[in-house]
Amino acid sequence: MKFSKILSYLLHPILMPIIVLYIGINNVDYFYLIFHNYSNTLYLIILAFTMVLPLISAILFVKLGRVESLAMRKRKERRGPLFISILIMIIGFPIFYSIAKLSPHLSAIYISSIILLFFSFLITIRWKISLHMMGIGGATGTFIALNYIFGGIYYFIFLFFALSGLLAFSRLDQKAHNESQVYVGFVLGCVFQSLFIVYYSSIISTISILRSSIASLL
Repeated sequence: MKFSKILSYLLHPILMPIIVLYIGINNVDYFYLIFHNYSNTLYLIILAFTMVLPLISAILFVKLGRVESLAMRKRKERRGPLFISILIMIIGFPIFYSIAKLSPHLSAIYISSIILLFFSFLITIRWKISLHMMGIGGATGTFIALNYIFGGIYYFIFLFFALSGLLAFSRLDQKAHNESQVYVGFVLGCVFQSLFIVYYSSIISTISILRSSIASLL
């Protein structure tokens, strides 16, 4: 098996949420202090709602003949599985939030992942953006945000930038995407995820103020 194909499996977007959560809890002191005793439960929740259930749904799409393979090389094949994955993550959020509410930053990571997945669904209607690069871009953006807020994990930023370069090479080498699909995927994932997490508290405060203003007018 070619190195580029192995790399695509190892850095598959379906693995990014559990990787990010594991690194976050074990390397961000703030997360470790709050969530260490709940870590196994959080891992199970993330594995269930971002990996196992979406993978089962994708397999069902293959069995039903809606997609040719789990690789989903055709743009149109990706819409159904992406939509179901979004629904699964939304359903899983209240369960995740029952623990994650102890920190708005952890909630922000999950919510931003849902929104990023929704962006990928909308874009895929017209264009085959690289989901691999969006996934690793989102992970890189998360580490940028956490390092900005808490500090101490800059080395993971460098590591994931390097891994992103290797993954971009692998996707191009396999001719799964062209250069623009790869670069746009990474930039969108990285920029959106980092900004959303950093400004999450401000976003929530603004929404609350708007809701109060609207309610007062009714």
